[in-house]
Amino acid sequence: MVHKDSMAEPLIKAFKGLRYNRDRVEDIAACVCPPYDVIADPSVYYERSPFNAIRLELPVGQGGLDPYLTARKTLDTWISERVVAFDGSDTIYVYEQEFSVQSAHLRRTGFIPLVRLDRERILTHEETREKARKDREKLFESLKTSTSLIFAMYEDGSQEIGRLIEGAAREKLCDFTDEESNRNRFYRMTDPSEMARLASLMDEKHLYIADGHHRLSVSFKLGLPYAAIYLTDMGAPGVTIFPYHRVVKLSNPRGINDILAPLAPYFDYGEVSTERSGLGRLIAGLSSSPTPSFLLYGGRELPALYLFRQKQAIPFDPESHETKRRLRVSVVHRGVLRHLLGVEDGEISFSHDPDAAMAEVERGGADYAFLVPATTTGEVKAIADEGLSMPPKSTFFYPKLLTGLVFHKYA
Repeated sequence: MVHKDSMAEPLIKAFKGLRYNRDRVEDIAACVCPPYDVIADPSVYYERSPFNAIRLELPVGQGGLDPYLTARKTLDTWISERVVAFDGSDTIYVYEQEFSVQSAHLRRTGFIPLVRLDRERILTHEETREKARKDREKLFESLKTSTSLIFAMYEDGSQEIGRLIEGAAREKLCDFTDEESNRNRFYRMTDPSEMARLASLMDEKHLYIADGHHRLSVSFKLGLPYAAIYLTDMGAPGVTIFPYHRVVKLSNPRGINDILAPLAPYFDYGEVSTERSGLGRLIAGLSSSPTPSFLLYGGRELPALYLFRQKQAIPFDPESHETKRRLRVSVVHRGVLRHLLGVEDGEISFSHDPDAAMAEVERGGADYAFLVPATTTGEVKAIADEGLSMPPKSTFFYPKLLTGLVFHKYA
């Protein structure tokens, strides 16, 4: 329970977002892009439209200006030419995404207010990297605008907030299918009394950051009072987390027996089929296993896929918190790779696509792929509640929130 200070500002409030002007931009689908940190090839989005949000999210220097000044010049031009314009009244936005995972068709619904930046109310689970922080800070300071949304979750056991959002009066702003075949619907709420009720229901909530740790860190550093944050119920069926698999390229290659031997005292293991058609089922089984489990693929010698189930705890990081040591991705990353096998951080890369991870081994770009279970929202909450951090690349929330649906210009 959060004890409210009667003088405190509410946790969330409505705002006037900066959005694409439909009189100038007819195809919003051509103007959105993923968040900066999951974009493999920015040129795809640069070529898609002269108004694509990539020009603000991941700018390229032009005309003698650095990337950040180029982005500011772009935004200033778009505002003056009314390519983007502020909404006429304060609102809270609603964002629905429909998508498929294997055979399941899912929908995730969230809403976007301004959230008061309070370190006791907004809890994180991931360490940030200095290079990314500095990049986002320069962009924030140049634009005085947050271009992409922070993503956070809250608990709504009664589902009262969910029912309010589903039944709220709202105006549809856009509805389109993106490049990953996901349906995106974006609305603004129109009833001030419903927005006030939503703010009241959220006022005692803690928020758990899913994506956007670097943007949040910069917002705190700059002393911003509020940030635009997408909020969704962590218990809703549409909240989907993919695992980040570990792809290992050893500086001194080792055969499979040299990998298996140090693991044998701690794991029961055996070979399983390498058929790709059954891979999804095997990875789903990792997540449902009562003990930490993972798959190991080695293709340098005779291609083989091994299933490991822990039978004895690995004595790694004895000084760290028990919650962190029990985390399944920590067992693999810190226990198996770093402690038992001595793999260096520089020898590990990451992929949320298990087929791509195994293909990298098959073409000789890596020695082994360690396929790990997905982190759960419960694990995210447990780590955040204790003020701890997960290993790098522990969660891949899917689908990503598209950049360009709404911007928050804070100054």
